[in-house]
Amino acid sequence: MSTSLHILIVTFIVLLVVIALLILAVLLYAFYGYRYFRRADAWSEVIGQEVVQSIVSGEVVESEVIDRLNRKRSFRTYFLEKLVNAEGKFSGMAGSVIRRIFSEYHLEKEALQKLKQKKLFLIAGGIQELTAMRAEKALPEISKFLNHSSPQVYQEAQYAQVTFRGFEGLRFLNSAKGVLSDWQQLRLLNSVASVPPDGTELVRSWLQSENASVVIFTLRLIRKFQLLTIYPELLILLGHESEQVRIQTVQTLQALENDTTLEELEDTFLSQPHEVQVEILNVLKKMGDVRAKDFLFQQLHGHIAPAVRIKAAEAIHSLGMKHELTQITDDENTSEELIFIIKHALQERK
Repeated sequence: MSTSLHILIVTFIVLLVVIALLILAVLLYAFYGYRYFRRADAWSEVIGQEVVQSIVSGEVVESEVIDRLNRKRSFRTYFLEKLVNAEGKFSGMAGSVIRRIFSEYHLEKEALQKLKQKKLFLIAGGIQELTAMRAEKALPEISKFLNHSSPQVYQEAQYAQVTFRGFEGLRFLNSAKGVLSDWQQLRLLNSVASVPPDGTELVRSWLQSENASVVIFTLRLIRKFQLLTIYPELLILLGHESEQVRIQTVQTLQALENDTTLEELEDTFLSQPHEVQVEILNVLKKMGDVRAKDFLFQQLHGHIAPAVRIKAAEAIHSLGMKHELTQITDDENTSEELIFIIKHALQERK
């Protein structure tokens, strides 16, 4: 009995010690957290004054306080973060001044140090910071991450290439293995201002990439810059193994439309999956070419897929043929399904 009591007392004491340690840990965490936020508030005020004064004067205003604080790594990290956030809010001369502050206080070393870390978010963050601050000297180091296994990292490296070098920065597409997300593609497209005259050969080579996302990006690039001379190569992509590539190809053909586009889309229609067929009909609707009338009525009456028939009816309606569609619905021999489809296209669905 005494042994059991002894064990119980020891257990109780251990629990008390554990609870006391937990309480102490929470108090210490709260204390250091409070100190950090107090310190961060003070740092933020100092940095804010530096940024405002420098922007107003148009040149970097030296600060003894920042010179002293800049010896602490924690401050440099915070300073860099604040400058990157500020640079995103300003452009023109103000943005240029912020980047000069970055250079004046040698914060490039801080960002470069992140590229040597193992944590992915730190590497990606370092690349973002160097890109935002236009630290072009760091491009060779950033380029090492173009084939990194992490999308978080390689996408930032890709964006840096295009930010610094424009169209020439897209050469990473020659060997890109990772997927280019839609968001990444938009970022890259927004960073390319023009395609040089000798750039079309590169664009043609990217259309042949085994990476479907590279092909899709290239098609969007062709649409943006209206690269009309590449039109013939697009027709080959209507047989691509990726449906998304085919859909983007259809959209690109419409963007570069010429006298043969309608016939080419009609010719390929039956060989395409239903999703691509729907996109072709969407494109015919946008084109508004009355020559497509017979083809569209064919699909309305004869196609097996309701989604395709609905799109055909919508395209017919867009040609100004509401009367012809109404006549079909009024015909007593018209099936209920077809009536429903047409009324849907006329926005009269019950």
